[in-house]
Amino acid sequence: MTKHSQFPSDEELETLLEEEPVYSVYWDSESLGTGADLEQVYRWDDKYIVCLSSDENTTVYSSLLEAIESNDLFNVGDATKEIDSSELSSDEIAICLRTLEQKPYKILINGELWQCDENQKFDRT
Repeated sequence: MTKHSQFPSDEELETLLEEEPVYSVYWDSESLGTGADLEQVYRWDDKYIVCLSSDENTTVYSSLLEAIESNDLFNVGDATKEIDSSELSSDEIAICLRTLEQKPYKILINGELWQCDENQKFDRT
């Protein structure tokens, strides 16, 4: 049984969450009640752990893309403001993004402003 056959200990998880995530999505509904938060993915040795604002449970994944796709973290909606990753380039992220509605979204990807075109593809502005 390898270390990653199990979930990290509470101490390991606490230490991990103090580090910078390798992928994060910042969203802000700009309305009272729903608020704003971060969805984050952390690297744990050669695995990835997702921490969602809406769920206290975290899950271990074998790849970053699996972690992102399994948790719909490539979906972009009105509340999506910024996506950052230390392991994926802006171009790699933009190619994978899916819009929830056909409208002109603008978001920051790794600090660069991107906009969704009429074909639901993201381009740098």
